[in-house]
Amino acid sequence: MKIYYVTSNELKVKLARKIFEDYGIEVIQKNFEIPEIQSLDCKEVAEFSALYASSTFGIPVLKNDSGLSIDALGGFPGALAKYAEDTIKAEGYIKLLRGVKNRKAHWTEVLSFATPDGEVVSFESLSYGKISTKVVEGRGYDYDKIYIPDGDTRTFSQMSEEEQINTFDTSAYIKLAEYLKTKF
Repeated sequence: MKIYYVTSNELKVKLARKIFEDYGIEVIQKNFEIPEIQSLDCKEVAEFSALYASSTFGIPVLKNDSGLSIDALGGFPGALAKYAEDTIKAEGYIKLLRGVKNRKAHWTEVLSFATPDGEVVSFESLSYGKISTKVVEGRGYDYDKIYIPDGDTRTFSQMSEEEQINTFDTSAYIKLAEYLKTKF
């Protein structure tokens, strides 16, 4: 079976391929900009995007949306993580949390699989960590420079892609793979 993953994020594709190969599912990256609705709900964003891409291409597709939720900020930025990164940058998060002891945070990742006939299913996983007290330069996005996954002392910017992948909760990928194997 082949699954088309609509994303420009190579790390997401590597993770999907790593998991889906055990299920005999080939992941093909389809790099295409999809209009993204503005919503605080990652599931709503992922489902809209998956349905849009599936109907546009006439093929079943996988789309995801993720959000960074910071406990001390009431879950901000959540599904607006990319917007927050573009506007306040890593330094803005550090300023917002200056003097705050509770630095717990988590990533929500929603995988949505849609077919051209309008069927859509979604699976969610949560990866926990905290926000560092300073920006740590290195590779990746701005939030990679401040996010420390549970069980580690380094930010994502200090880790290899393989090390990052090993910190992710992959339950959504596994549930989707199991669903696809029974459905198709």
